Amino acid sequence: MNLTAASALFAACALVGPLAGARPASAQTMEFACPEPGTTFTFDSGVKVIARGRDGMDCTMDTVGGAPFKLRALLIANPAPDGRDTEAYIAALRPERLWPLEVGKKIEARYSAGGRTWNYILSVPRAERRTGPGNAMIDTFVVEMNEQGDKGERSVSRWWISPADKYAIRFDSSTSAGTANRAVVTEVTR
Repeated sequence: MNLTAASALFAACALVGPLAGARPASAQTMEFACPEPGTTFTFDSGVKVIARGRDGMDCTMDTVGGAPFKLRALLIANPAPDGRDTEAYIAALRPERLWPLEVGKKIEARYSAGGRTWNYILSVPRAERRTGPGNAMIDTFVVEMNEQGDKGERSVSRWWISPADKYAIRFDSSTSAGTANRAVVTEVTR
């Protein structure tokens, strides 16, 4: 059989690649999906959240020992963990526009309440391989939200969305006032 040099190189790589421990490239996009019903996510704080199902772009969830909530586009809870109704905020941001997740995708939004206005940029700056639940290395998409208030306030929030878990396995945020918050999933039980 006569092979060109390029064909021979491709054939050699195809045969040797798996033997050399080569891994397939990460997916370039992620379609929206909710975790399978019954999946439990345990956070480093001890809080446990159980997936219950899907309603459009909302994942229906329960907090063990707490109230049920909906998670819009895997990003924003309603009600919020502190009990606030976030329906108007979600309607203004429309985070579902970010789906399917794809590196480089960006949306902008504006939210006004109580005589104040905030501008938002939500983006997918990168895909990242990182330590996840059980210290396993997993693929994630990083979603970043930059917020700027009309009085100069700023904040940055980041979610690491795991395609395998269909959930944010890490969240962190910081503000120009110096406050910070984080939540890390330490265990996933199916």
